[in-house]
Amino acid sequence: MRVVLYVAAAALALLLTALVIAPAQWAASGLERTTGGRLELAEASGTLWNGSALLVLASSSESGASRATLPERLSWRLSPWALLVGQIDLTLTHPSALAQPLTVRAPLRGGGSTTLSATTLRLPASLLVGVGAPWNTIRPGGILLLNWDRLVVDAGHLQGNISGEWQYASSALTPVSPMGHYRLQTNGIWPGTQLELLTISGPLELKGSGTIPEGGRLRFQGRAQALAGTDPGVKAQLTGLISLLGRRDGEGALLNFGG
Repeated sequence: MRVVLYVAAAALALLLTALVIAPAQWAASGLERTTGGRLELAEASGTLWNGSALLVLASSSESGASRATLPERLSWRLSPWALLVGQIDLTLTHPSALAQPLTVRAPLRGGGSTTLSATTLRLPASLLVGVGAPWNTIRPGGILLLNWDRLVVDAGHLQGNISGEWQYASSALTPVSPMGHYRLQTNGIWPGTQLELLTISGPLELKGSGTIPEGGRLRFQGRAQALAGTDPGVKAQLTGLISLLGRRDGEGALLNFGG
């Protein structure tokens, strides 16, 4: 009997040790599997509980898919003690992409709400190439800012103020740089999200509005055109990009997504 207890204790000790030193690759494999290969953690190091990796955005899991990598390493800290009481307590940090650490708290199983702490996400617009069409053709440049206060996700509903900006916007399809500064505002709920796109500055005017109803399919209508009073030479340099963004309508183009 004593031998059996010793063996059981040794097995438990080995299991706990394995969990403590569980490699970061476990997190990488789990994320890639959960997202269908659209998000990857490359060059993962450390452990499942305290590790880091390069975040890769991919348009699909296929070998020839467009991919873009976030500069610098994303770090995470996952509390094993929270898991023991059925909770996920995850903290993400990044030296340039996150203005402050992002904390995610969620039930390990269903039946409760998930909360994300307030932060500002700052990303190079070139990362959108990894989403695929049309961004891999537009090849955007500039900075993307995504701001939110505390977000709560409960029973498939989201609440919390979210806004996004595209600063110093540029594209490989036009020499005009920057071509604008844009802001996307929301009403802070989902489903039933209301979107409004505004141009803050720049020769290329983008404007429109849309919704994200139940089911998550974006419906957006708007217009792209050179701002009134723009130099004729600059207008000519924007023509190709405007034509690609939507169906031509006079000197501009109609933006229509999901309609």
